[in-house]
Amino acid sequence: MSKPILQIALDVPLARLFDYLSAGQHVQVGQRVLVPFGRRNQIGIVMALADSSEFAIEKLKPITQVFSDEVPLDAEVLSLIKFSADYYHYPFGQALLAALPARLRQVAPAVARKQYCYQITGAGQQVDMESLPKRQRVLRMVLQALQNEGAQSEAALDALSGSARKAAKELVSLGYAVTEQVLAVKRVPAILETPQPALNAEQAAAVASITQEVQTFKAWLLHGITGSGKTEVYIRLMQHVLQQQEAHGAAQHSAQVLVLVPEINLTPQLEARFRARLPQYHLVSLHSSLSESERLHNWQLAQSGAAQIIIGTRLSIFTPIPHLKLILIDEEHDSSYKQQDSMRYHARDVALVRAKRLNIPVVMGSATPALESWYNAMGSQVQGVSATPSQTNKYGLLTLKQRAVSAAQLPKIDCIDTTKVNLQHGLTPQLVSALRLRLERKEQSLLFINRRGYSPVLLCTACHWIAPCTRCSSRLVVHLGQKKLRCHHCGHEQRIPHQCPSCGDADLHPTGHGTQRLEQTLASLLSTARIARVDRDSISRKHALVEILDRVHNQEIDILVGTQMLAKGHDFPNLTLVGVIDTDSALHSPDFRASERLFAQLMQVAGRAGRADKAGQVIIQTAFPDHALFNALRSQDYASYANDLLLEREQVQFPPYVFTALLRAEAHDFSLVQQFLQLAFTGARALSQHVVTYDPVRPQMERLKGMERGYILMHAHQRPALQKLLTQLVYQLRSEPIAAKVRWAVDVNPLEF
Repeated sequence: MSKPILQIALDVPLARLFDYLSAGQHVQVGQRVLVPFGRRNQIGIVMALADSSEFAIEKLKPITQVFSDEVPLDAEVLSLIKFSADYYHYPFGQALLAALPARLRQVAPAVARKQYCYQITGAGQQVDMESLPKRQRVLRMVLQALQNEGAQSEAALDALSGSARKAAKELVSLGYAVTEQVLAVKRVPAILETPQPALNAEQAAAVASITQEVQTFKAWLLHGITGSGKTEVYIRLMQHVLQQQEAHGAAQHSAQVLVLVPEINLTPQLEARFRARLPQYHLVSLHSSLSESERLHNWQLAQSGAAQIIIGTRLSIFTPIPHLKLILIDEEHDSSYKQQDSMRYHARDVALVRAKRLNIPVVMGSATPALESWYNAMGSQVQGVSATPSQTNKYGLLTLKQRAVSAAQLPKIDCIDTTKVNLQHGLTPQLVSALRLRLERKEQSLLFINRRGYSPVLLCTACHWIAPCTRCSSRLVVHLGQKKLRCHHCGHEQRIPHQCPSCGDADLHPTGHGTQRLEQTLASLLSTARIARVDRDSISRKHALVEILDRVHNQEIDILVGTQMLAKGHDFPNLTLVGVIDTDSALHSPDFRASERLFAQLMQVAGRAGRADKAGQVIIQTAFPDHALFNALRSQDYASYANDLLLEREQVQFPPYVFTALLRAEAHDFSLVQQFLQLAFTGARALSQHVVTYDPVRPQMERLKGMERGYILMHAHQRPALQKLLTQLVYQLRSEPIAAKVRWAVDVNPLEF
């Protein structure tokens, strides 16, 4: 008999479980239930069964409903989310429910696509085919398939005959077959299997090193220049893991692989490549562009083990994958792996924890690894840098220094001094000439500017008024086509004024360049060029990005203009020129990670040029061509630049030499933020002498979406000391009345401050 009391996690901002009565219903841990909470019913997940409660039994309410037709969440995933909630100091119930597909957070039962599967019985196995009437040709055909090939899905029966399902049901009525309901596996159109290319020596060495230790946990950093064939290494590793499981006599295709990608726009390309090379394995993707029903269906295919390859963005790290044997993290340096609201987890770090718990390898690939990852792989080998034993060579380092296509060479990088040339609508003469040359050769070009819209500023030339956002400490961006001023932080929009609100002058000028203005400029300078723009505004429609990329591959586009969406992962064989517009603002950023991010971004976008047998060129427009960052970029030497950054970080005691956390707070009234942060500051100083707590400050963007903001920075040389302080401090703050008047959160290992 099941225990009468259920401890249930709910999507509420309280760090506790809630007790309910099972009301005699059979309930399992990990199962979804509906419970009364406040004035409404709410979805919860059963976390434990108990015989007693700290509350009086008569005060406990019974659960309303059990979703008994669903597979409960497994203990491994529940434990991983619990660890993450504790580490990132976030209410467990909210973390758990947020990790589920939207359909599983709704009160209505989750409707997934299901189908019936037919299987032969003992009696059916003994049936002599000759005993069946010859006129029942389809019945004989279905029975033979069940006897010889085993269970048949509805899709397999449809392939036999249009009336095969009817015949299968007749076999069930005769007692020759039985049926069960299973998840429908979506039929993907057949893709022509592409031949397997030969590995070069570096790729072969990387694959051999990892496969030798594929039965145990180890973190591998695959540092490969752009175009070096990291994806091919991923494919070989997946082949090895999936085929090895079959060879050992396990259930067919029971092994599963999780591939994490930083952004949605990388998913279609990887998906197509994996399908072409691994057509025998079922692959699903998990990302926010899917409809709610698609996401639920793919999530359930992963949970059931029916999907062997799962490609997804950061939230996918919490997907139930019962036979997970390998985790691959593409572009591991990318900041998109860090959640910037709710539970502020880093998917790469959670992946490392999950892999260690499952005793499986995790492979992190990048041309420009995160400095923390580089330190974990190279700490003791960096001259002048000290490394503790726990941080020295934690990761295995594998390097790919040559491009996978033998004829492909790294592009030539030129930095043009914009202070010494006359710009044509923001473009240097050298870049315009290079664009014309590519048009003559029928080659493709990419212009990278990490600023969407027409112009970043609307300026009054008389009084120097700049259009501000009333809800954020930022400027409104000009979107000329829509005749709108738009804030890219909060979404506020307003019409472009006809005269200056400050002085009344009508001489208002869009100043600076965005993707829209650059597209317009190119159309006027190069009238014959076929131009496409890729930014968040141009690809809001589903499948818009895939369509544009297909046009690039079909040679229907001459010049691509885009933001960081185009900077990584894409492979355009005929693209030989990359132009980079206006990157200097990052050189003056107060964020200590800004130069690291800029170097990675420029290395990635430069890597789009010359990936086949045609020479590539990169032209960077900058007012500081002799900056150390550009010198390292010209030689494309990530290692030396990363080592220099490590030396700087050690001198000033910034990550990875210390562990950091931010306590963020915001409210409509800044005085409330001040009171809360001062209380937290005093408490943190009193709680620990081993953690440095800095005075409360305001961020560069003091107001965001109408909320006044502030934060406290804490750092420690030992992770346990910081975690101990945060646990005690968060517990204290949750009981303070002022904490209910502000919106606050802990950000462990923050990427931006």
